[in-house]
Amino acid sequence: MRFVMALGLVALGTGCAHSPKTAGSTEPDLASRAQQLSAEAEQAYEALDFERCAERFRASGEAYEEGPDRAESLYRAAGCASLAGHADAAVDVLKRAVQGGYYDADHLEYDPELAPLHALPAWSGIVAEARANLAKAPEAPFMTMTLMGVDAFGSRKVDRETVQRLLGLEVGKPIVHSAAIFKQKEAALREQYGLAYAHVGMSIYFAAERKGTAFVVMDMVDAEDAGRLNFLPEPKGHPADPEGLLARWNDYVQRLQRLQMQGKLSEDSSCKVASCVGGFGHPDLAAFEPEFLAKVPGQLDALTTVLREEADAEKRVAAAYLLAYAPTPEETVRRLQPFVRDSQSSVRNGVLRVLTATQEAATKPLVDVATVADAVTMPAATDRNKATFLLSYLLEDLSPEALKAQRAGLIRQLGDQLVRMSALTLPINREPAVLVLKKLSGEAYETADEWRAWLARQPKTAG
Repeated sequence: MRFVMALGLVALGTGCAHSPKTAGSTEPDLASRAQQLSAEAEQAYEALDFERCAERFRASGEAYEEGPDRAESLYRAAGCASLAGHADAAVDVLKRAVQGGYYDADHLEYDPELAPLHALPAWSGIVAEARANLAKAPEAPFMTMTLMGVDAFGSRKVDRETVQRLLGLEVGKPIVHSAAIFKQKEAALREQYGLAYAHVGMSIYFAAERKGTAFVVMDMVDAEDAGRLNFLPEPKGHPADPEGLLARWNDYVQRLQRLQMQGKLSEDSSCKVASCVGGFGHPDLAAFEPEFLAKVPGQLDALTTVLREEADAEKRVAAAYLLAYAPTPEETVRRLQPFVRDSQSSVRNGVLRVLTATQEAATKPLVDVATVADAVTMPAATDRNKATFLLSYLLEDLSPEALKAQRAGLIRQLGDQLVRMSALTLPINREPAVLVLKKLSGEAYETADEWRAWLARQPKTAG
């Protein structure tokens, strides 16, 4: 499977990871009010204001009529109340959620936000009622994942065991993502070890042979390495949406994600350009790509302006993906390469995905080696893995003479980092490092110990 497609892999950071709400039968005015309350609750949750989060989600649930939206909002209110230290209030609203039909029993049982409730007398009855709801549910909930690995990367002070202990995680056990708890743990780690950066993410697989598995990665930057956090300035402008293309792209992504979650998207769904997020094979998606093919070539300057000036990161992400529809791959690369170090990880993710796909499909080097090597050193795993895959494709397309000329410098710049990446448990972070090491070395080692020994044998030259 092509890396850039990755239909079976989702990376979760410190944003909300709860199930998307389904449309209910609530009257339009009440539904609008409930949605506004939910949005306010999400903002409070992201700010770790759990008192307001609980109050807003409770109000949102009460604004909905009986049904899944109401139950989901009340469930979220219980999580926030628990995080705020109000166990009794959390139990009361959680009872209302399951009485209203909440049925994701595994999520409830393993949700770390509800862990303080486990010792209370009402807990077992709540779980039992959720399981009874599940038995008569119209469809299965999204699967609960099993943790397969924990990685720590980027710090000389903090190792994997320390991270796993801080997070309270156990490999081989079910895991439920909690953005709030992750944020709290990041802050604790930064304070305890004087880190310039700490970010925890969770990657989940819901397709192919790794279906139902999860991996947690803690990315860190020591204070003395703060230069790794050098990104482009945050844009402040609001350029126009050229021919409505940004809105159309975001509409496409929302439909695509809904189909993915419902298991209705075929993995062989294709695109007419190298960068293929999820394809257009489903009837609900078919109309989008012809529009992108027709309109993007005439809006290249406007889309580039969005990338450079738009304050809304979501719109910059859309512009990055749309630039895959430039008339030539060279034009796509020329437009995107200056934004590899965008200030927002979501934008960097989009830029690197398109560049990676474009270089993978090429038969000659298109992207600047130095730019890619620099991207490999960025703090976030979601940047590093794509940049490292991009580097592997780029090295494949270099002539033997050009590869020889780059070899010593790349080993000096990236050798230690690539070897450390080869020891990671998350496949999408480990595998590209091994690919690059094989290309630079001409060897076929697989384990981190073998690569560490190989690196130790390389000539030491001045930087």
